[in-house]
Amino acid sequence: MNPETRFRAYLHAFNGRDWNALRGFYAPEVRLMIGNGTELAGREAIIDFYTRVNRQTRRTIEIVQCLANEVTLAAEIESEFLALEDVPDFLKQPLVRGDRYYLNSFVFYEFSGEQYTRIRAATFRSEFRPVASTEEKR
Repeated sequence: MNPETRFRAYLHAFNGRDWNALRGFYAPEVRLMIGNGTELAGREAIIDFYTRVNRQTRRTIEIVQCLANEVTLAAEIESEFLALEDVPDFLKQPLVRGDRYYLNSFVFYEFSGEQYTRIRAATFRSEFRPVASTEEKR
């Protein structure tokens, strides 16, 4: 599978919260540096983190652009987090149920064979939309 096709399949599993499928995309010793500087080491640590985040929010990721060679994929992605419950310790600020938080990030995925071995993300833009402003627009 070429790197872009693999990346699209990975995001399909991520957006579908298919944690078992997602495990197959990560090497056992994978390292992930998320946009806030937190580093996660190992496949299970990453799955545990995303499972926890997705209990509190529904995160969906869209690809803006991606480029790849034989060992690295670079992507610009857009993420939306919809708060499913109050999340007082979310990223930059607390969320209340119904709030939306948007991130644009640059992410580098290094891989060996079919599995990601190192992932590094940097946020370059974020936007908070409180539930009150969303309801006012209806």
